[in-house]
Amino acid sequence: MFVALFWGKVKPEWQNDEYAAIGARMFERACAMPGFVALHKLDVPDGRELAIAYFETEEHMRAWYDDPEHRAVEALGHREILDDYTIEILELTRSYTKATSTFEATEEDCCAADELVAGLRAKA
Repeated sequence: MFVALFWGKVKPEWQNDEYAAIGARMFERACAMPGFVALHKLDVPDGRELAIAYFETEEHMRAWYDDPEHRAVEALGHREILDDYTIEILELTRSYTKATSTFEATEEDCCAADELVAGLRAKA
């Protein structure tokens, strides 16, 4: 699986319904792309936003990059919407949940966890 991390700083004049509509349209379009898995968007405390897009393969991600409407929005973002941005492309090598994890805490791990919690509670 391939993951794109998009860190963007939206200009104040674009923090509006028009920008939200563009984002909704891109989400709708991405969902229709073959190989699209998921998209998560978060607002970061430093004023940036983080969008995380998952694709089954690098080819699927490339198809999204080459999508004409997506390219037009990228051009608009570069030209008008964003003060700054960073895009990072990652290949996911492992993913697991609490239910599927093979983690087994040792007695030492549990004692350290108990000490950590006790220390935090003592400070509160």
